[in-house]
Amino acid sequence: MATELEDELGDILGKARDGKGWTQADLAKSAGMSVGDIARIENYEWVPEEKVVFKIANALDLHGPSLLAIAEEKWVPEKEIPDPGPFDITCLNVFMGLYPVKCYLLVCRETRATAVIDTGANPEAIIKKARDLGVKPEKILLTHTHPDHAGGLGKLDSAFGCPTWVDKIEPRPSGSHDLRIIEEGDSIILGKLNIKTLSTRGHTPGGVSYKINESVFSGDAIFAGSMGRANASWSGLFNSVAGNLLTLPDNTRLYPGHGPATTVGEEKQHNPFFYGKVFQ
Repeated sequence: MATELEDELGDILGKARDGKGWTQADLAKSAGMSVGDIARIENYEWVPEEKVVFKIANALDLHGPSLLAIAEEKWVPEKEIPDPGPFDITCLNVFMGLYPVKCYLLVCRETRATAVIDTGANPEAIIKKARDLGVKPEKILLTHTHPDHAGGLGKLDSAFGCPTWVDKIEPRPSGSHDLRIIEEGDSIILGKLNIKTLSTRGHTPGGVSYKINESVFSGDAIFAGSMGRANASWSGLFNSVAGNLLTLPDNTRLYPGHGPATTVGEEKQHNPFFYGKVFQ
């Protein structure tokens, strides 16, 4: 099975080490391996055999079978079933250089009111898709303001003339003529739709996810089989994912900023960071 996941074994090891504040030497010592072998794994040069993967998982407090399935490219999430809510979601694969980024158009079926969720760094693709669909976005919702998610804001602002929402403590993006501040629990109305904000801080200081019916646009908080890189706070990111996303019903769809869509149920059963953790 060719991998479709955002993170491979080496990425997961690096993020798990970050959570412990470990160097490669620390992991090597704990797992009884050489630093060179850890480096080879993290550089995508070597996928070790099962017993070695389990030793590493044990050292990093990861779920061994889930980690092995990802290492051997034997798991990807099931293709999502469309949300039964009265809206349509269009996923756009845009790029920052060669790096793929997911952006989304959310359209209320009854009113055709439309929101852009994250801009990517290729706003022309979003503008073209909106025109193809016959819609004009009236809101831009940012999960965070890294360049690959907010770099197209200026051109979208010029094209659509609409306000942009961002978390109250997230670094302010450039390019918006009408920047609006949100915080956890706020609601944003789009046509006949009610979008709820969920705090998912940790990847960035003010990361936020947007929930509509049985779907969540989660930015870089969680990926299928992994979690985002904790640039602001590892424990903050882990706890916000575990407490604010994985407590939702199992059929809740998670639309990330990179890699395939997944569900809460899939991640509780297959994500090596979160398998078996307590969700309340």
